[in-house]
Amino acid sequence: MKAGTLLICIILASAPAWPQSKTKKEFHPNKEVRHTMNTISGTIRELGPYIASEQEFTKDKNKKQISKSLSDLTELFKNLKTHPIINTMGLSLNQTVMTEQLQQTVNLFNNDKRSQARAKFNAALNLCIGCHAQSPGQSLPKLFEDKDIAKMKLSGFDLAELYFISRDYDKAMELYDQFLMKSKKSDDDEFIYKALERELIYYVRIRKDFSLGKMQFDKYLSAKIFNEKIAEEVTGWRRALAGKNLWEGFNPETTKEEQMLKFMKGLNADEEGGPIFTVSNTSEVYDLNLSTILMYYYNSHPETKQGAKILYWLAILDKRVNDDLFFSLGDYYLLSCMEKYSKDPVAKDCYDAYEEDMAINYITKEKSVFPPEIINRLNGLKKLINYTDAD
Repeated sequence: MKAGTLLICIILASAPAWPQSKTKKEFHPNKEVRHTMNTISGTIRELGPYIASEQEFTKDKNKKQISKSLSDLTELFKNLKTHPIINTMGLSLNQTVMTEQLQQTVNLFNNDKRSQARAKFNAALNLCIGCHAQSPGQSLPKLFEDKDIAKMKLSGFDLAELYFISRDYDKAMELYDQFLMKSKKSDDDEFIYKALERELIYYVRIRKDFSLGKMQFDKYLSAKIFNEKIAEEVTGWRRALAGKNLWEGFNPETTKEEQMLKFMKGLNADEEGGPIFTVSNTSEVYDLNLSTILMYYYNSHPETKQGAKILYWLAILDKRVNDDLFFSLGDYYLLSCMEKYSKDPVAKDCYDAYEEDMAINYITKEKSVFPPEIINRLNGLKKLINYTDAD
């Protein structure tokens, strides 16, 4: 597969607790790129109510508008020219991958797999906003202004979702908390669990503070507002958060190659399941914790010899915590693994996992084989990494 020209960074758009490089570089605006990005932002804003609400995203009356907007976005990214500021990111992925995510979104949506399409689209949106917020020396406005969101007729939960996706975490957490504290044991488990998952992400991956997360979940358990099933899950998280994170004092910029290698070897792992944690029966906390460590290390050390394995583990971890938890970016990691480390044996593991994902996205009861363009893409990846069926 030929690499595209635009690199999209995936580092989280939060104020990280870990140190970052102080090196800055000046860049001049590119009017053509800015114009296209403004058009992209406008199209995403039009999709705001559907991004926030799965119910609205899946309604038949909204299908035509959503389908057109998704197709327009795909074409815009496909033809977007590069800006040198993007190339400063340590962990980056190319334009081909971004376009692929959007194309998969359109395909899922048009095949009436709308819930999956929404998860795919949110993953792409995650990348866009993360890249903008981390651009060096830039002070870019939020994708959604408060006045834009105020116009949307959404529930408190859906508003929280929109704030979370658009990286306004303080408002999102406030709304999730209000929603949860008002919940009853008889309420729909799905929305309660999603709100709790978002809070878990916030404390483990964004704030990187186990103690604050423990305090928050202690509050809910003390209030006895959840049914037995949810309370058991939260109790597991709380127990894990009461312990230490997987790497106390981790600093991605000062960590040496041999230290990361020793750390990864210290985790139990198998060929297919990736890292396995024995410290707790509840793995979500540690999956998020580990993926954050790996992501920040790779961002600081893009030339690491462990790059292929890190990307493969990131894909496995991301899929393990499931699409709803953090808008799975697994396909991005797998493609980057193959493109950057085509000679590494791990690239073949990445191919197997990627082909399995393509089957989920494209194989249906009506279509038992991949469409021609996907077959060509898979064949191109096989050739790139010298993959044979015997492997």
